[in-house]
Amino acid sequence: MSLFNVCSWWSAQCSDPGEEYDVASLLCARFGLETQEKDYIIVGSQTGQLSIYYPHSRGYDATDLLLESQMEAPIIGLYAGKFSGNVRNENANQLGVLLPNAIVIYNVVAIGGLAEHGTQLRLQVQTEHKFQRVSFGLCQGHFGQVKGREFFCVVHLDGTLTFFEQDGISYECRFPGHRALPAPVAYCERTDSFFRFSATWDLQCFSYQDLSHSLVTTSSYQPTWSQGVGEGIVDMRVVQVKENCSYIMILGERNFISLDDNGKFNFMLKLDYAPKCFTSFVVGYYWEPGARLISAIISDSSKLHLYEEANIIWAAQWPNQSPAPVAIQRSNVQNLAGAIVTLGARGQLDVGYLGADPFQFQVQPLNMEELSFAQAHKELQKLEDEIKEAVDVRDMDALNQQAADQVRLSFTIEQEANDDLDTLLLDVPADVAVKELPSAKGLLRCKIKAELAELQLVFQTPDGVRCSQDTVSFVNVPAGTSKEFKLDFYTAELLHIHSTKVEVVASFLSTRGIPRVIQQSANLPLSMFYRTCQPQKAAGIKLTYSITSRHVSPKLATFFGEFLEEQSDSHALGLQLLCPGLEKQSEVITVVAAKNSNRFRIQSDYVETFAMILERIVERTLQLDNSAGLIKMDKKKPKRGVLNRCVERLMAVPFLPAQPILHRIDVHHETQQSIRKQTDQLEDLWQQFKTLQRQLQEQSESEPKEALTMQIESNYDQLILEGDKLVEIRRDERKRRCDLNCAVALAKWIIHALNLEERVVNVVSSVLSVPIEDWTELSWEESMAPGIDMLHHFGPLTRSKSSSTHGLLDANAGTKDSFDYSRFRRHFATLFDRIVRLAASPVAVNIEKGKEETSTEEKPSPIQQVDEIGNMQRMLGEKGLPLVPPKRKSNMSSSLEAVEDDEEYDEEDLREDVGYRKEYGATDQKNPNNKKRSEWVNEDFELPTTEELFSDLGIWW
Repeated sequence: MSLFNVCSWWSAQCSDPGEEYDVASLLCARFGLETQEKDYIIVGSQTGQLSIYYPHSRGYDATDLLLESQMEAPIIGLYAGKFSGNVRNENANQLGVLLPNAIVIYNVVAIGGLAEHGTQLRLQVQTEHKFQRVSFGLCQGHFGQVKGREFFCVVHLDGTLTFFEQDGISYECRFPGHRALPAPVAYCERTDSFFRFSATWDLQCFSYQDLSHSLVTTSSYQPTWSQGVGEGIVDMRVVQVKENCSYIMILGERNFISLDDNGKFNFMLKLDYAPKCFTSFVVGYYWEPGARLISAIISDSSKLHLYEEANIIWAAQWPNQSPAPVAIQRSNVQNLAGAIVTLGARGQLDVGYLGADPFQFQVQPLNMEELSFAQAHKELQKLEDEIKEAVDVRDMDALNQQAADQVRLSFTIEQEANDDLDTLLLDVPADVAVKELPSAKGLLRCKIKAELAELQLVFQTPDGVRCSQDTVSFVNVPAGTSKEFKLDFYTAELLHIHSTKVEVVASFLSTRGIPRVIQQSANLPLSMFYRTCQPQKAAGIKLTYSITSRHVSPKLATFFGEFLEEQSDSHALGLQLLCPGLEKQSEVITVVAAKNSNRFRIQSDYVETFAMILERIVERTLQLDNSAGLIKMDKKKPKRGVLNRCVERLMAVPFLPAQPILHRIDVHHETQQSIRKQTDQLEDLWQQFKTLQRQLQEQSESEPKEALTMQIESNYDQLILEGDKLVEIRRDERKRRCDLNCAVALAKWIIHALNLEERVVNVVSSVLSVPIEDWTELSWEESMAPGIDMLHHFGPLTRSKSSSTHGLLDANAGTKDSFDYSRFRRHFATLFDRIVRLAASPVAVNIEKGKEETSTEEKPSPIQQVDEIGNMQRMLGEKGLPLVPPKRKSNMSSSLEAVEDDEEYDEEDLREDVGYRKEYGATDQKNPNNKKRSEWVNEDFELPTTEELFSDLGIWW
């Protein structure tokens, strides 16, 4: 065997020079346009560029390009076949173009040229099928062994198959198993079966009959046979070699494998190179005894290897092909039969043949330079520094500061609302545009100090508010670049809005590939969502805040400058919510400032009106206090026993409107249940519709079809009606979710200013996160249940210590298969009640006094009766108060908290007992040898680590 060059006969450069081509971007086919027709070469790029070539002679000519078109979406694959039954010419094929969310079938029509101008082609849309899932590939064939027409199925990224027939009937199915990797699916006409490569590297065979009778939701059938391949595959093809047998040719990552259609291995050839692509074909006719199976494989070094079954018969080098081609096919072009057509990753299209020009191999001279260990060590140290800079996240403050220095952002929003919004240019919905709601203008300045490979700016707005530019992306940004963006923020949906905060997130990649993210935020003006009205004297929900900071003036003009002048002495302000602007009721909130004290009263009959007002009061108070030179809230790590530092600036009266909040949760949960019920009903109707269609297709022409047709039409009308109902329920669910956002945000802003331990405030705030999210398989209530359950059973917000099983989960809590909403609601209400009772306790924490009188803690305390609130305060670490154990034996376990662990703990407190459970608590001072614990925590108020805590409880965290 000698190594030769592949001779180039015809070559062209496709219109898209980028790396936008893969194995499915090349197709050689005929369309039946003329009698002596040869193969057309069709190329489609992932940018949507479609080109059709028809080589006439050696060397490229301008008339060889017959069609060039730009598609609306990236081209996933190209296919040719008899996809339509409405074509008069039986020999004509249609062109199928697979897009991410659709497949379009075209008729290729020839237009004769004038004078020396050659023939041109034109595409006529025959049909278009759209689908919801993203496509990966396509498989075509005579499914069901139907003669004279071809069907095709689309393989999606999630493993679902969508079958399309010429009569317009389509249905979906899914392979069995929990996971399906995107991989080629091949069809064998002889056995009417499909071959699929599973996630466990097994080649599985499924009959078309099983697939056609399966559903998307249920796939209980099993494969006909399965064979382990043991590696990932590059491509797979089915070739019929004999009249009674077809071969499955598989190109693996390191092996070339062949099986027959019954799952028996023919051969497995180990390759000593990395393959890129391959094609297999039969020389002769498969029913003749002399038919030969030939396979052509291209390696990553641009070498072509030809095999006859498992024996290599030829090898040749592709000259001037770097990198290696990504697609190869055998074709019969004009004046060259059996040509080899290849396509490169950058669009290099080449038609060649196996010539006899020998390839002169020359050994490269060896580099005999002397190795410098000092230079090598210097380069190694430089690489280590770059790696450390990219992956070392121990000093996050320094990394964030470095990122802020590389990309400097300045984001501001004007505090005056505007009424000159161009609703047509910004595509504002008609129901919103007719209300003429105010808008706000913003400005973002971005200055890049270092060279960046990629930069993306994303504007995150609350639900119902939209920005004129949601996302902005840049590539190869040089250092010193300055960008300025003028933004418009406007109401796009008539929903209740829970926050005025708008965040801009800048994510970028340095030239060395190091990712960084920085963000800044600004607040929209309240005049964009409220307008002044007459204050109300009475309301159902009343909240009271006290301004405890001496740097903040307790005036309404300090917090609501959009509605009042700076020198205004008004003590009452009424605001009416503009959005959603209900006609039957006016959502009014009233803010009253006390004349002789520093208190505010906020009152309204509607929960949805409070969130933005409380956000403005709390954040404006903290902002004015921080600007006065005090320590910022996020610069001081909270410790045990430290009260919420927000109460030094602002304090709320302990009250939570539990019933209105729970009502919003009830309505949201009912909407979720309605969606699930409606979805199940739609699924049942869809299965009935498919069954009726299949019955109609299986009926003979002589049988009457009127009754079945009427059932199909009735079922279809019911399906459309129920689908419209589901759309309405989902629209209503979005409104209910926004209402719940406002209710949860109200609870968060109240708890944020309560007289509680700061760590408790942080934990509760992290559980009550907004905005809320609902998923297909999990609602917000179900995702919140574990966090609420933990707060219910552990920590200072737990129930009374009177039970000996305190601190442990319910015995049957973790064994329930379904979500118990009544239990979740009960725990939610109990959580609010305990927070209010704990915040209303008159006992204050004095840390300095506790530090000075540490010796008094070791003395036994007098016996007295304690209540539940006192027990909770002791859990907060009030060292200045005596610990009062109740009148019972001191062998009870202490309560366990689910808040943050301290940085250090006393190893002597972690004494092991029998089994895996550890006891935490102070030992008996009178009898140190007695290892039984008192009911209360140890004298230093230390906690076990999270791992020890949950391993003792026997649960997973």
